[in-house]
Amino acid sequence: MLLFMLLALLLGCASVTSNMINFRATKALGTWNGTLVNYVVASILAFLLLNLTNHFHVDWNAFVKAPPYLYLGGVFGVIALVILMVSLNKMKVFQCTTLILVGQLTVGILFDILVYRNFTLLKLIGILFVAVGIILDKKLSTND
Repeated sequence: MLLFMLLALLLGCASVTSNMINFRATKALGTWNGTLVNYVVASILAFLLLNLTNHFHVDWNAFVKAPPYLYLGGVFGVIALVILMVSLNKMKVFQCTTLILVGQLTVGILFDILVYRNFTLLKLIGILFVAVGIILDKKLSTND
């Protein structure tokens, strides 16, 4: 369990680092070109990793038979990246990252409620604490 907790922590660090690099790319190339560079490089890397690990096998039948909603992951990924790049122009990195966390927690709770039928008031209180912290940080930093 500790290994997976450390991996999740590493994911968070990699995510923020990736966001900052992508933000610089959009500053240099524009929002859409920066997003395109991100996804082209990611696709090439994924292709190389699949080949290097001997897990490369494309089952074209599976692609055709897959329910269409499964392709929404890529759609939401592009939308999320574009929204992030636009948002970083207007907010501090800390605020943007914290709001992303609040959004992720909120959708996580919605999935718990709608898909897994599992909800606790404690989860909702946790999100509210984080949201109040963001609001207080914004108010305190505008008073400086």
